[in-house]
Amino acid sequence: DAFHFAAETAARSASSPVDLRVSFVPPRTHRGSYRRPGMPKASKKVVAAVASEVGPLGSFVDGLVKHGLTRALGPGDRVPLEIFFNYALFSLCICLGIFTASRIISPRLFKGAMSHLKPFEVKIWHTNMVTFLPTFAVTFFALPAILKYSAERYTFIAPASAETLKATGMSLGYMTWDLMVLIFDAKDQMAAYGGVTPYVLFIFHHTFSIAAWPYAVSAGRCVYFVNYFLVSEVTNFNMSLRWYLMKTNREGGSLYFWNGILWIPLFFCVRVAVIPNLVNRYLNSDWRALGPNETWAARLLLPVPVMLNLYWFGLIITTAVRFLVTGSEGGHVEAAEGARGRAKSRKKAD
Repeated sequence: DAFHFAAETAARSASSPVDLRVSFVPPRTHRGSYRRPGMPKASKKVVAAVASEVGPLGSFVDGLVKHGLTRALGPGDRVPLEIFFNYALFSLCICLGIFTASRIISPRLFKGAMSHLKPFEVKIWHTNMVTFLPTFAVTFFALPAILKYSAERYTFIAPASAETLKATGMSLGYMTWDLMVLIFDAKDQMAAYGGVTPYVLFIFHHTFSIAAWPYAVSAGRCVYFVNYFLVSEVTNFNMSLRWYLMKTNREGGSLYFWNGILWIPLFFCVRVAVIPNLVNRYLNSDWRALGPNETWAARLLLPVPVMLNLYWFGLIITTAVRFLVTGSEGGHVEAAEGARGRAKSRKKAD
């Protein structure tokens, strides 16, 4: 029967040098769903199974992660969660390293530019340096994960690859850092993000992602969606660079202009153009393959990034049109002329 087949498969994998990428998968029933015959509810069997490997922080940290998972969840083979937590801790360490390096190096390297900043903006300068991390670290793993994804089109049940687990760890490690910054420096972060609304949106975005994604990728639920949400981090680069250009009075320069112009098609291709495909899979995949709690979580949470991306894209387009018409994001020609004048003065000084 299925249980004995799974046991024999696990025994063979233990003595074979070839790593099994997927554990036992029940028979398919409808549009890529996986359920045992006659089973009224979805199986809670974890379908994601990847080979164990030494994490980026070394075997000592690997042992601590495994011990922590055993204490929290009981004995068992949890390689996907181990990979996720290893890379989440790695990401947190990188965030701390970037922040510390910025505090040491930036005042020396950007002394002139930082001299015009308000005291709270100097602090934001260092925390914003960390926002460049997901652009490179998460995309490095998430893009191959999308290219390698080969499950049925209309299914919520599919194994997460090692690349997906690593990308999720890197992303949520960064989000954990950023969430702590948002919470413990709320007043200045609200000012940096432009008010209460975007601040609250980022709080909810980070919190829901941290709560849902570890289970999703370790249990093999909604992995296709998570892959696309992860790769969208690539657009962080333009947003972060824009903040630094604004705070150093370079809104009238060519770099600011081209950063904004290139940001629009990149954001559209990565975050907006994929929405019809994601909605199609959301509506037509077999919801019976998920358990009751999984179903409610997926129905409520999967649309959130889509709606946020549409909201942010609308803001980007509105700001871009205002800038092209008036030369200023605030819509005031006088401010634009002042920015251009400052840019010319710097050019002459150089």
